Formats: sequence, C-alpha cells, structure tokens
Amino acid sequence: MSILFTYCGVACGVISIDNKFYIGIDPDLSPKGSLVQFKGFVSEKQTDVNNDSELLNKVDLWLITHGHQDHLDDVGRGYLKGKTVISTNKKITEGLSTLNNMVLKWGEEQIFSVEEYQIIIKAVPAYHASNYIMQKIVGKVNGYQITIKSPSLTKVIYFTGDTVLYSKLTKNIPQNIDVIFANLGAVKSGSFGGPFTMDLEMLKQMESLLKPKNVYPLHIEDYSHYKTTRKEVEAVGYKVLVVGDSISI
Repeated sequence: MSILFTYCGVACGVISIDNKFYIGIDPDLSPKGSLVQFKGFVSEKQTDVNNDSELLNKVDLWLITHGHQDHLDDVGRGYLKGKTVISTNKKITEGLSTLNNMVLKWGEEQIFSVEEYQIIIKAVPAYHASNYIMQKIVGKVNGYQITIKSPSLTKVIYFTGDTVLYSKLTKNIPQNIDVIFANLGAVKSGSFGGPFTMDLEMLKQMESLLKPKNVYPLHIEDYSHYKTTRKEVEAVGYKVLVVGDSISI
C-alpha cells in the first residue's frame, strides 16, 4: 500500500492511497499577499500555495477542521463542489453543491470502503484557545484521525487541527500513530485566551505523550499573525515541508 501526502500550504494537503482514493484537508489556496479578516484584525498571507488543480480535483473526500479563512477560502471552496465533505457543521459548505455533506462530532466516525481498503475518519477534539471563554467565542474545531487498512497493513494519521495541548489528549488519541501533522503558530500568544494554536513546547509534549513515528509541523509563517518560525522549528529537529513536497507515509 502506497500512501503519499502532498503539502499544499498553510494546513492544506492531499493524501493519495495507491492513486485510487484521495483525501484533502483545509483548502486555503488563495495566493501570497491575500488579506484575511478575522475578529478584530486583518492578516496577510506570507507564503505561496500549491494550487495544483490536477491534484486537487482528484480529491474524493475533503476534511474541514473549521471555517476560518486560513483553512477554507473561496478558492478552496471551489474544489468542494461535487465532492464528499466532512466538517464541524453544515454551514461551512452553505451554498455549495456537494456530493455528500457530513458533520462529525468529537468521537464520531465515518467509514469508507474502497476496493480492498477500509478508511476510517474519526473526529477528535481540538481546542482553538487556551481558556474556556475564548474556546466558546472561537467555536468548534475538529482534529481528524485517519485509519487506513488494507489486508496487509494499517496506517494511522493524525491531523491536529488548530488546537492547544489539552489534558485529556491521550484519552482521545491513540498511541499507534504513524504520522502527526501538527498545526503550530502560537497564535495570539500572550493575549487573553492565548495561545490559540500550539507552540513548540506544546508540540514536544504532544510528541512525548503520543509517541508517533513521525511529526510534521504545519501552519508556520503562513500568515502575519502566526508567531512560530521555520527557523525555530528546524532548530529543534523537526522537518518543515516545502509547499509542493510529497512524502511517503
């Protein structure tokens, strides 16, 4: 079984399973220099994206962690048309003609059978702030655990989504993970309820708790409000994917 992950920028990427089934996540595909309006501030995209229409149009299943524009923008929404979409709520795909529009709450699963493969998508908790008040204001976010089974092999992939480290992590996430794709950024670190995404210290603790085979930090330097830098990430030994890179899982 050949599983490839192609990084498309920010928190977006595409998983290919033997070139037979494709899973995409969080398509923010607007060009470098784009401005995004958040609550109370504007952020500018700092990096390029891999808006490879040939690849992105192959996606059978899109996973959306939440509706912020640095995870799903107007360009990305175009790729959801006619596709199966799993998200936190149906409003995210409002106005789009999707093939299937599914909502998964934390702990819920959706199973797809494709030839000899079984693909299990599980929504897991993601806390997009460091205190309860800001978590409620920011809204619900999903992480996703993807289990891919063939007759001879099983692979487990964890996309953290925008989250901070939280106390019940090991109750929700298994310790048999092949790859973690971890959203960093230390967003709004030092502000009320911050940080809103993981910093490097949180990532190191997560790695220690879950003991994955590989960790790839994402969501770094892509917008002007992200604080974590590529240099900092590489300095502690993590590989930072280049936009357009494909890796084997």
